[in-house]
Amino acid sequence: MKNNLLLLLLFTTHLSAQDAYHTALSTLLQTTFSLPAPVQWVLPNTETATLASSINYGGSTTNITVSGQPFSQARQRVVTLQANAWDAGHLYQNASAVSAGDKCLVIIWLRSPTANAKVNIFAENNVTYSKEVLSTVTVGSEWKMYAAPFQSQSAYAAGALNIGLHLAFGNQTIEIGGAACLNYKNTVFYTQLPVLLNNDTYPGQEPDAAWRADAATSIDQLRKANLTVQVSNTSGQPMSDAQVQVEMQQHAFKFGTAVISNKFNGGSAYDATYEGKLLDLDGNGHGFNELVFENDLKWPGWEQHWYSSQAEIASDVQWLHDRGISIRGHNLAWPGWAYSPNDINANATPAYIKSRIRAHLQAILSYPGVGTEMIDWDVLNEITTNNDYANRFAGTPGYTTGRELYAEIFKQADSLAPNSVLYLNDYVAIEQGDSPTNGIATWRSRIDELIAADAPLEGIGFQGHFSASPTGIPRIKEIYDEFWNAYGLEAKVTEYDIDKLVPAQTQADYMRDFLTVTFAHPSMKGFLMWGFWDGAHWTGNAPIFRQDWSLKPSGEAFIDQVFNQWWTNETLQTNLSGNASVRGFKGKYKVTVDCGDGLSQTRYIDLVSDTILNFNALCLVKTDETQQVLKFAATPTLVRDAVVLNWDNTGFSGPTTLRATDALGRLVAEQVLDHTASSHTFHTNSWPSGAYFFIY
Repeated sequence: MKNNLLLLLLFTTHLSAQDAYHTALSTLLQTTFSLPAPVQWVLPNTETATLASSINYGGSTTNITVSGQPFSQARQRVVTLQANAWDAGHLYQNASAVSAGDKCLVIIWLRSPTANAKVNIFAENNVTYSKEVLSTVTVGSEWKMYAAPFQSQSAYAAGALNIGLHLAFGNQTIEIGGAACLNYKNTVFYTQLPVLLNNDTYPGQEPDAAWRADAATSIDQLRKANLTVQVSNTSGQPMSDAQVQVEMQQHAFKFGTAVISNKFNGGSAYDATYEGKLLDLDGNGHGFNELVFENDLKWPGWEQHWYSSQAEIASDVQWLHDRGISIRGHNLAWPGWAYSPNDINANATPAYIKSRIRAHLQAILSYPGVGTEMIDWDVLNEITTNNDYANRFAGTPGYTTGRELYAEIFKQADSLAPNSVLYLNDYVAIEQGDSPTNGIATWRSRIDELIAADAPLEGIGFQGHFSASPTGIPRIKEIYDEFWNAYGLEAKVTEYDIDKLVPAQTQADYMRDFLTVTFAHPSMKGFLMWGFWDGAHWTGNAPIFRQDWSLKPSGEAFIDQVFNQWWTNETLQTNLSGNASVRGFKGKYKVTVDCGDGLSQTRYIDLVSDTILNFNALCLVKTDETQQVLKFAATPTLVRDAVVLNWDNTGFSGPTTLRATDALGRLVAEQVLDHTASSHTFHTNSWPSGAYFFIY
């Protein structure tokens, strides 16, 4: 009983001893955000004690007095640009223990006289540096309060948790005051805690930003083509007033996502909703046209069958191709020990590592239905920051820097998958573009080395895991231009997502604008997000769907841009010359001409350049192509899992495209046939019940 009384008295004294600032802060959070009083202060509960406990390294520190703010004391830190943001810092260690699951809120006030000042706000394990929260934020010239919540993943004894700032983003002065950390334990839900990072705007967000007009012009020039439909009567005379329906089916530009293999096509964690959304994001049958396996083709994942067997992955590839979806390969080599099979480590000899790499490339790129089926491959991943392979090879015969190995990997990949576009993938450019320590110069030097070694580098993969202060849109365009002007290589955004601490509407605005500047650039061939649903996303903040499959504002922005603003569906009438024209977004189209008398003719085309399409009044297509007739037989006619089409290919010169459509004429699947083909199987286990038509 005495012990219990003593604990109660100590706890009460602890709360009552808090200073005016901590009392005002608690009241502010209660009145503004309807939070209860904190259960505990993680840092000392007075300004004087908190600042006295601060740890400062890198640069100089000055004490300053503040007026007109809830707090009265602050530190001024003057730092210089360093190789890493964490090379200069200001941090505190927890004065009270934190339990796993505790809901905590880091508060800190910042200002800077330096333009475009930037810091990291973090909470981390002070031994492993594992982060509880990490957000990069910009700092303006006026005092502002920053609030960063976290739900503790681990338990921390007193002194085991670092809370503070990384400062070495540039030559800058940062003023810091009012640092506190409130522990609400289980008195609130994590989602109740406010996020205040002063990041609801970004450069280029303005409606009249100069980049928008240039992007609109570029999109019209690059992403559209003219389609003219010519309709004539049986005498070859132009037919006016014929109705022409032009319906876009799929973009030529690639819009996609990373996927987990076992969640579709009957995998071990099959999710019907997950599978359905891949094919139909908007309820109108519009889905992704390119996917990348998130982990299955990474070297350890491939060998160890993390989610699916190799045969199952091959089946997934066929399933996707049957639905007209292309696939990126990610990745052949990620040259760090942490991303390699366990036997590839610092103790392995260069000869052994080289042998294992060559065997791996041979195995995966030669695997039937997988290796050569990728539209492109990330041959190497993140070579700017993963140097284990290069360091192990450096100084051995034939390897001065050790990076000579990279060109060898590219050359072997090209020999085994000559039709795949070979990419170099990294994160240092667009997602860190506003930082002086972004690593772009290092990446370009690596690209220069590959080109000098005649490596068949054909594409640039820009990762895009954006922080709480995402890169400004004009800066994104500058980086695209820099790489395009230097190398002339095609590019894709390969791994888009954004920090959950960015306000939801700002995430939506950034999605719209980032998509636009990417779609507008001549180097760009695609945009892929790194997961699309919170229920299967590495940070829990996917761009499109929440855990319950409700659509996020950023998902609405994506769907509106891709399937509304950049989508072409037109009903036209032919003029006196028998022509009907439209300038449409490049992609696959269904074109239907109503010839009158109940007759109509439908054709499927790929609109990739200005095109003239000819029809006559009897709905017999008139083109310069040799028309071929295939006599189909389909079995079975009542289908459950698959339908097999057979035909006599005698005299069939090919190639042509076999398409499956539903009763409304919407494309369901397609397959290109060469002249040797005499059968094809469409896997129909995920198709809704109904009637389907097969057209060549």
